[in-house]
Amino acid sequence: MTVQPPPALSSAAAAALAAKYGLRRIGARPPLGAYTASLWRRRDFTWTLATSDAYGKNQGSYLGQVWGVLKPLLQFGVFFVVFGLLMPAGTRAGIGDFLSYLVIGTFLFEFMASGLNNSGRAIAAKIKLVRALEFPRAVLPISVTCTELIMMWPATLVMLAIVLVRGHYPTWRWLLLPCAIALIYLFVLGCGFFLARIVSATPDLGNLVPIATQLLRFVAGVFFSIETLAADFGWLGQAAILEPFALYLRLARSTLMAEVHASGADWAMGVGYALVVLVSGYIYFWLAEARYGRD
Repeated sequence: MTVQPPPALSSAAAAALAAKYGLRRIGARPPLGAYTASLWRRRDFTWTLATSDAYGKNQGSYLGQVWGVLKPLLQFGVFFVVFGLLMPAGTRAGIGDFLSYLVIGTFLFEFMASGLNNSGRAIAAKIKLVRALEFPRAVLPISVTCTELIMMWPATLVMLAIVLVRGHYPTWRWLLLPCAIALIYLFVLGCGFFLARIVSATPDLGNLVPIATQLLRFVAGVFFSIETLAADFGWLGQAAILEPFALYLRLARSTLMAEVHASGADWAMGVGYALVVLVSGYIYFWLAEARYGRD
């Protein structure tokens, strides 16, 4: 007796059957809502990945985690010698306490630069994990920026100590510093989503990201006042004032230094930058979800 095979399902019937039992094609991009829900369910995995990476950094060196504070301190020292001692006093125009101004700019920009540089390599650095396990790939740029945030807090305490020694005593505005850092984090994360997808598709561009962040250091006002120099450059100077990296440094400095002012419009713009870049970067990253680890 010959057993007849069951009739083949049509594409539509097979799709309906898969939907009935919650099945989906391996590697397919899920809907944005389901993707976000899946990402939220894996928040513990994301945090564990971030904390383990933060602990693992610099472990092979004698000083270990001390480098998290020592590196921005060394950069601060170099910039202070060059721009505080060797360069003409005119380069410090409009800055009351140059040392505090510089240490805030150096420490916070180091967080931004490290977040951008490492976000570009987020997929490549964990490519074995990407190819072995099923999870939302947005976990990786999020964990990278969380790692940088974890590593920044000891440096932030050192920064606050230096500012305090310089005579900037705590006021209610110091309570706004975590808000400024949160906006910086969200903005860097949004940029990280863009960079993670772009560098994943074109790895050679990853070599350009550190160069770009070095250039940003000179337009973000890390060691000079953009507001003071803007008048000499017309519309270009005004654009530099509104540039997000310079804006976020101004917001952070205004919380700790009385002589640096940030208006309500500046804070509103900082919120706008963070939300727009975060949402657009997240969607841009999600659109290529099915391609990570397969290109």
